[in-house]
Amino acid sequence: MERKEEMWEQKGQGRDFVTIQQMRYLMEVIDAGSISGAAERQYSAQSTISTAIQNIEEEYGFPVFIRSSRGMILTEQGERLAMDVKCILQQVDLLETKYMANAEHRLQFSVATQHHLPGIDALCLLIRQHLHEQCSINFFELRTSQVLEAVSAGQFDVGILFFSLSSKTFMIQKLRSMRLVFHHLAYKPVHIYVRKGHPLAGRASVEEEDLEGFPRISYDRSVDTDTLFTDVMDLHSSCLINVTDRAAAYTMLQELDGFLIASGYRTDMERQSGIVSLPLEGQEPWEVGYVLHAKAGKTELLEEFLACFKKELGKE
Repeated sequence: MERKEEMWEQKGQGRDFVTIQQMRYLMEVIDAGSISGAAERQYSAQSTISTAIQNIEEEYGFPVFIRSSRGMILTEQGERLAMDVKCILQQVDLLETKYMANAEHRLQFSVATQHHLPGIDALCLLIRQHLHEQCSINFFELRTSQVLEAVSAGQFDVGILFFSLSSKTFMIQKLRSMRLVFHHLAYKPVHIYVRKGHPLAGRASVEEEDLEGFPRISYDRSVDTDTLFTDVMDLHSSCLINVTDRAAAYTMLQELDGFLIASGYRTDMERQSGIVSLPLEGQEPWEVGYVLHAKAGKTELLEEFLACFKKELGKE
């Protein structure tokens, strides 16, 4: 085992940098489950895809995949790399959209939000108001640290954010260090989401002990290790299922008697699909608002979005 690790360490030295295209090949292999499937989807030779994966493994010094009869299976390090590569490619796509030809003639607006918060309905309302115009709109659900970094770097116009009252002092200091300003919108009790047929769905509210024995579905927070999160985010569960996107979370909710800790703000789609929102007693409320760069002014599009967003918050 030590000799194998030394081999990967040696391979990770002095190699070429990983390219964006190689990252795209990596994600295609993950999606397709095999090099041959990725090659077919990319209209590329299998050798091209295989060489790209080999280069990534040699550059970073660890095996990304386990090759088996079932296809290409991500290693533990490969899973972490895949999440980071996905975020990088999202940023690349955002840059390409933002600075594409004739971009100066387009309405451009970008929103970053945590997974637990709404915003998509507000953005759809904003888009409907500008359908007759050329526009470039971006809406990304990100981890807390990524929301702050994206707005601080000017990649997004606004970030939708929540945090616990006990962490507010730390959060404000964090925002100031990143030249960000927080604007309060509301206080919201912590909720859980369950499917309509869940054993707890008929209750007016639940307590922590009521959740024992039910799997907890959680958005991955592997890079958010500081105290930006409330204690409830670390609520113990004997079965913890980590996901990276809302679609996966809601599929889990519908298929399992699981629960998801959330803000309680449901989108129209969530209400229509039978997602039930229940207050979680004994937890301090979350403060909900938005962050802007300290030097950023409120554009007309931002003002319109915030008006739509406040209307969305008032639905619950």
